[in-house]
Amino acid sequence: MNEPVFVCPHCGNKTPHREVFSHSYVGDWYGSDGRLMKHSPTSCYTGYACATCGDLSIYEAHDFDSDDPTLVFPSNVDLDASIPEIVASNYRESKRVQKVSPNSFAVLIRRALEALCDDRGVSSGTLQARLAKLSEKGEIPPVLVEVTDVLRTLGNSGAHNAEQRVTVPMTWQMDKFFRTLVEYVYVAPARLKEFRKSLDKREGK
Repeated sequence: MNEPVFVCPHCGNKTPHREVFSHSYVGDWYGSDGRLMKHSPTSCYTGYACATCGDLSIYEAHDFDSDDPTLVFPSNVDLDASIPEIVASNYRESKRVQKVSPNSFAVLIRRALEALCDDRGVSSGTLQARLAKLSEKGEIPPVLVEVTDVLRTLGNSGAHNAEQRVTVPMTWQMDKFFRTLVEYVYVAPARLKEFRKSLDKREGK
């Protein structure tokens, strides 16, 4: 049996993966009216071990989308679909080098910040000035301005031969900071809009 080849979310290598377990179940599914469905689809978890690093990845698939499984572990690899591709693509690339080149990770996170500014209509000036402009527009609250300043500074360190070098443990916190930022800018507003839309639909508006 041929082992599937895909990019490992842990080490970033495109390599064969060995299936180590599979578990199927029928869970609770709810319709658009909020009611429990009588006939729920079967779901399946499949675990794969990377041939390069040996770490485990777990994917979930359902009857109706078995050809497009969702990565559920590790859970901090992909960004929400509401985040523009111009931002998400830089983040995905950063995750591929996070362990092997933390300096490159920091530079790519900085690029993702630049992409965020471009997407929000602030495309001129230094990155620091552009982020400040987003704060003035009310798109980023003060505490997240401090977060972006940390990410920007470490991105500069990663790009230059500075005394401050980015380490792997530092990237863990940078990753959390960046995800918090995009959750505020993109994900929360998108989910609120979607939820309000579903409420209006139920109320017949």
